[in-house]
Amino acid sequence: MIGGDPDVARTIAQAQHDIRVGNLSAALEILLQSLNQTYVTDQDYILALRHLVDVFGRLGDARRAITCAWYLDDDRLAESLMPRVTAEDRARTYIAQALRWPSGNSRRAELFAHAAREFESVGCLAQAAVNLERAGLFRDAHPLWLRLCHTIALHDEDDIYAAGLAYFNLARTAKRDGNQKEAQAATVTSVHLLEEAADRFEQLGQRERAFDCYQVLVAIGRETETIEHVLEGYVNLTRILREDHLRTYALKEYQAAIQFLRERSEIAAAATLCREMADYARRQGLLPLANRAIIDQAGMWRELATTVVQRGQGPEIAENALLAAVLSYAELGQFKLAGNVYVELAHLPLEPSRRNHYARAAQRYQNAQDTSIDLGQLPNAVRGDSEFPDVWHVDVIEWEQRGVVSEVCADVMLDRATWSEVIRRRAMVARMTALPCEMAPHAPIGAWLQVTENLAQTELYATIAPLEKMYRRPEPEIRAAVIKALGRFLFKRSFITLRRALLDPELTVRTQAWNAIRQLRFPHAFDPLARIYRESTDLSAQQAALAALAMVDTEEAAEFMLSVLQQVGSSERSLIDSWIRSCGPRLIQAARDALPSASGDFADLLRFLLNSQTSRLR
Repeated sequence: MIGGDPDVARTIAQAQHDIRVGNLSAALEILLQSLNQTYVTDQDYILALRHLVDVFGRLGDARRAITCAWYLDDDRLAESLMPRVTAEDRARTYIAQALRWPSGNSRRAELFAHAAREFESVGCLAQAAVNLERAGLFRDAHPLWLRLCHTIALHDEDDIYAAGLAYFNLARTAKRDGNQKEAQAATVTSVHLLEEAADRFEQLGQRERAFDCYQVLVAIGRETETIEHVLEGYVNLTRILREDHLRTYALKEYQAAIQFLRERSEIAAAATLCREMADYARRQGLLPLANRAIIDQAGMWRELATTVVQRGQGPEIAENALLAAVLSYAELGQFKLAGNVYVELAHLPLEPSRRNHYARAAQRYQNAQDTSIDLGQLPNAVRGDSEFPDVWHVDVIEWEQRGVVSEVCADVMLDRATWSEVIRRRAMVARMTALPCEMAPHAPIGAWLQVTENLAQTELYATIAPLEKMYRRPEPEIRAAVIKALGRFLFKRSFITLRRALLDPELTVRTQAWNAIRQLRFPHAFDPLARIYRESTDLSAQQAALAALAMVDTEEAAEFMLSVLQQVGSSERSLIDSWIRSCGPRLIQAARDALPSASGDFADLLRFLLNSQTSRLR
């Protein structure tokens, strides 16, 4: 620790000595190294920062000095530096000050408006508009979103996605500005662009990016009360989650869609989705949950019939709804409930012959009993509505920043509400190391490698974009460092760059990709890992994917690994050796369950797997 460790205290003393004698480069190096110790006390960390402010002041490095001022909440220092920094840095100085005022305070709004003007002055229209919205100035944000919509050139998938988000933001602000016609036109354009972006992302195998598009479609539908958009979004969200074998999340989206539809009296659509949810739950072996969904579906059909009768609509609609309820009850052996529905059918204002038919059916069910069934409750993780992040702001800002390390890290370090002190410190260090590289046309490779290492420490989704940009650099050393760093980012998006790295011409980069893949063994990684195994022609990549899948402790991954064991031949035993001694608990249990009915090579491999685990645990 800086203050508590005598050795480090001597290091700080050395930095102070270097400052006094004018050896500023040595002092800077010592102090930046001390900032990497992000778990130290505030008192010790602030001491190092104060010395850094002195060094940066002597070096004339205003941008890194103002970075220190943001962390220190030193408004006097920041304001003295503002004439010598970029407009983006001035904007963030205002944001840092605004965030210390409570919501609804006029001074907070005024500072966000100042930040917006600074961003607008250098063409950062998205960030300007977002800060105007934070200030509550939606009418002022409206023309900025309009300008952004007109300036985005649709060159690639990211541009199409960003344009879709920009048009959605235009629709939101136009609606608040009372311009319903423009809001409607912008909504239509946004939907078309997001659908196109989603299709392209899925064609490229980037389903996590398509998922974001569908989240925004749901938000558009909710904002505009357009049921079609909500349904399109939810249907595709559940489809992607089902295909990725993330059943808990898929069930959550089903439930959120059903709840949304019921709240808006779209009972028929809700009942139809409930049936789909029941079928999915049954295929997943969740019979009690499937039973619950079928009972709920029957109740919705009865509710719809009651509503139709009360409104004086055609009795045939109510009849069809009640017949659907009968079928649902009968499917589960709920014959007494089915008989009650026949009574309701007999009282509908239908022609006499049909009413008599239903009355006779009700008589046949008069003494029927309901079969005892297990009605599961939705687990806590599934109940309730889905809360989507405001990707329509976050992702369009990411697009505008274009992966600039200093900009991305500045936003992280200013966000006290979301990130811990440790994360904010890591982002600050990454920004401080990146600024000299970004301002120098030919920064040395070693400096960029340090930036990559500092970004790796953040492990945030937000800092993947800078790593993606750095991977496009020509130096193989930097590309290899980026891929090594991505092995710490437990997000499906990491695989986009890793898949490219598997085809990199440099062996060092491909080797880092194999190593990184082995580390990404979180549940959501199942689909991209399985795809790497199925699609790659590189034996090392396949081995890495299997090694990670063996540790992905989900039923879907265990089932996939057993299918691999069934298919591999003796010539492919090297694939097995790469993971068979290190497996997750669900795979071990699945192997035990499969062994009694297995035969031949498959049985031998199962025994080898189980014996390897026993030996490892001794």
